[in-house]
Amino acid sequence: MPKSISIKDFQGFDVLKFEDIKLMYDDDFKRIVFRLSINFEFFNATAVLDAEESDFMSMKECLQKIYNREWQTFIFNPIGEQFNMQFDSLENNQIKVLVKLTNPMFTGKLEFEYKMNSIYVPDLLKEIEMALKY
Repeated sequence: MPKSISIKDFQGFDVLKFEDIKLMYDDDFKRIVFRLSINFEFFNATAVLDAEESDFMSMKECLQKIYNREWQTFIFNPIGEQFNMQFDSLENNQIKVLVKLTNPMFTGKLEFEYKMNSIYVPDLLKEIEMALKY
């Protein structure tokens, strides 16, 4: 079964999808290679990226803290400067998601933000947990 993680918008549509998640072992750390698919309004983009396993574990823990209203902000910033996401807790069970994707040559940049409903966070946490299982 392919491993994937979906981050939804306020209506429940997939905006960001981490797909084809593969765990790789380097000498110093466990690396995760994934395909990021973006589907936002009329923007569609796909990029193959990587992160450390600890980046995803941190994302899971920090999203839980935002969901519990213990934290206000979390930034997911995996290896390199190509991709990052910022999650900001808002009122009315909303979370603002700011996404930045830059190509490897730093000649183009896609940046956008949207709101998600926090009711999707428990499922998101389960997807992250399942993606990290070996």
